[in-house]
Amino acid sequence: MRKHFALIALLYMSSADAASITYAGKADCRVVEHARVTGHIAYWNGACNDGYASGPGALQWSKDGKPTERYEGTLSKGVPEGAGISQWADSSLHEGTYRDGMLQGPAVVIFTGGKKLESNFEQDKPVGNVKFGSPGDDQYEGGWQDGPEGYGTMTFFMGGAYRGQWRKGRPDGDGEILYPNGRVLKGRFNGSFHLTAQPELPVVSNLYTIKEQSAAIGSNIRGTASGGFDVPPEKSYAQLTPEQQQLVKRDYAVLQDDDAPPYPEKGILEISRAMQSLISYKDAIGELHVNVGVDEQGVAQNVTLLKSPDSESGKLAAAMFMHLRFTPGRCAGQPCAMVVPFRFTLRYKK
Repeated sequence: MRKHFALIALLYMSSADAASITYAGKADCRVVEHARVTGHIAYWNGACNDGYASGPGALQWSKDGKPTERYEGTLSKGVPEGAGISQWADSSLHEGTYRDGMLQGPAVVIFTGGKKLESNFEQDKPVGNVKFGSPGDDQYEGGWQDGPEGYGTMTFFMGGAYRGQWRKGRPDGDGEILYPNGRVLKGRFNGSFHLTAQPELPVVSNLYTIKEQSAAIGSNIRGTASGGFDVPPEKSYAQLTPEQQQLVKRDYAVLQDDDAPPYPEKGILEISRAMQSLISYKDAIGELHVNVGVDEQGVAQNVTLLKSPDSESGKLAAAMFMHLRFTPGRCAGQPCAMVVPFRFTLRYKK
């Protein structure tokens, strides 16, 4: 796979240990200190009752003068109780209903980086089926135990899906590949989305370059216009070696040995030269990341701009990608629509 699914260990900790409860804050307005904020200073902006922080408000924890964790919602005797949202020190958000300081019932956790987990919670831990993913990325729905476990479906942003059994975050047991064109491939999976053993990805020792179209005045040697390519930029997918094709296919989890992703008809040389002209025309310097949706005929249907040096350069680049022709992807012997990612670093030649 292009992305090894990282098991998300939620590592929820109880807000209080019944055997030994530690308090923080003012003596007449105490809050319960839990494991993540041991030794931190508590600031409560809300009402107090019988010596405890109680009712709606905001609880800010800090250490060495810097904010660490924050809770906004209701407290009861210094402990989150009822609807609330907590922001941990790692910037993750935990929103739902709290009971005795722990999430209980339907809740949402948004991790640093934007991935979201939706589930029912019991004592701060997700139970039953979950929904996990983020916009513009792979989406999972099914059983969960610190990652996909049991039966579930992973829908891949690049195209296609896997539906079946999981173990420790990997496909394991009976399952099926759901291709974008509706074809279904059933089999027994063993830790990989491929039904046959895959060789290790080849190590790219020498990156490929693109030469200038003409030599400088007074020279017969063409300089390097751009570089950093894993595969020869002038070759079509069919002209690449099996090892080079494997490098291209690494982004596509569902593709098996005889499948192929969409690929620019003339290789990536044409669009790379277009990016060079963008630098010259718009002074565009920086990262350009786009995803191109390609249909079964090899025609670009949409361009998703993820990052660009500026908005105008992004619009021009998107128009260039929309005119690029592709060899269609092939899934189970038939054309299929998939996404093609492009990542460029635009900079002046030194």
